[in-house]
Amino acid sequence: MRLPASSTMPVEREPLRFDFLLVLIVILVAVFEGAVRKWFAPGLTSPLLLCRDAAAFVLVARSALRGRFAAMPFATQCLLAWTFVVAGWGLFQIVVLQGPIVLFLLGLRFWLLYFWFALAMACTLTSVEVVRVIRLVIALGVAMTPLVVLQHFLPPSSPLNVQPDTDEDAIFLVSADIVRVTGTFTFTLGFACFIAVVSPLAISSVWNGVRLYRRAGFAVVAFIAVSISTLVSGSRASIMFFGALLALQTLAGFGAAKTGKALMQSIARTALAVLAIAITLGLFSDALVATQERFQTAAADEDVMGRIETELLGEPAARKEMTFVGHGLGAGTNAGSVLLTGENAFELAESEPARVLLEMGVVGFAWLLVKCLIFGVGLSRSLVRLVRCSETLPLLMWATTAYGMSSWPVSGQVSANAFGYIALGLALCSTRELPAASPIDEPLLNWGARS
Repeated sequence: MRLPASSTMPVEREPLRFDFLLVLIVILVAVFEGAVRKWFAPGLTSPLLLCRDAAAFVLVARSALRGRFAAMPFATQCLLAWTFVVAGWGLFQIVVLQGPIVLFLLGLRFWLLYFWFALAMACTLTSVEVVRVIRLVIALGVAMTPLVVLQHFLPPSSPLNVQPDTDEDAIFLVSADIVRVTGTFTFTLGFACFIAVVSPLAISSVWNGVRLYRRAGFAVVAFIAVSISTLVSGSRASIMFFGALLALQTLAGFGAAKTGKALMQSIARTALAVLAIAITLGLFSDALVATQERFQTAAADEDVMGRIETELLGEPAARKEMTFVGHGLGAGTNAGSVLLTGENAFELAESEPARVLLEMGVVGFAWLLVKCLIFGVGLSRSLVRLVRCSETLPLLMWATTAYGMSSWPVSGQVSANAFGYIALGLALCSTRELPAASPIDEPLLNWGARS
């Protein structure tokens, strides 16, 4: 695979390109659209979403018109074939089911637009721009930490904890009067998806020979900030996933160490991570207690293995209701539910696998297999990069993408859709073969750095 040569200009000096700005628009609107809806101007929600979709579409169109998808010809051909499959099956469903054309267009938006956007990111952004995007996401994660800490300590009635169209007594709680924080998002799911995307970037600190943090102290700040945000999130999935990422980072760092010095650096980074987590748990002991109570309550009320099966394969009842044709492209989206029933809820099923199976029938089943193939290829390439370059970020990013796109409602909810495919775009970027954007001198505490 041949990609456009990356500029060797330092990260700070490369001029801003329009394509890069389009990516920034998608990310910034995805992060702040909920805040605008909650606290400033609820009527701007639709215009902001249209702006975000327009930016994603323009990036895809520019990449196609300028031949940039040629950077990844095989991936582009596969996605083009998948586009014809999804669109063709959706039209077939309209004929058979007599569904509304608007629902079909909604389905195309959720199933294909941001899939193409992720590939366009990987084919268009230079190495310098990828680093800038990563730094932006990390900065947003750090900047959101004070907000979620305030939300954690404030009661559900606080203006900072308001959720649109949700009564105070219906706001999700961890325990007692401790809320499940939403950050700038309108619901807890958005923040959980966002912090999951930030986590692998905050844990690592080098990509393609480029240092993500200008100072070693920034790496420590970012790690502590993400640890705090994850702890106060109240999300069991987020907490367990963050722990799994740390374990993966530690094992990968030790396994990739090729010298005694590199091994000692990995041990030092692990020790510092343990110390940072201990300090976080000490400072937020009430959040720890509340989270423990939530884990205990959930363990008593539900089967853990059953929950995992549902997240990966869908609800058993929904799987039994699957038909060959499906209910129609777009029928499983939240917007489609509003169109069909007038209620903003999951129309077909709550879990992602069950929803795509019920929505697209046999093509939904094919999509589950396609995702497994994508994740398998991405993880294998990230392992190759780990062995060759001793960089852990690609492995962590692909693990995050596999987790997010398998368990989040990426085919039906706007925030999950955005962050699932932003994660995929960053994962594709992380395994590109490009020359380094600038030479670096690695500090001692470079999380995931090359040794």
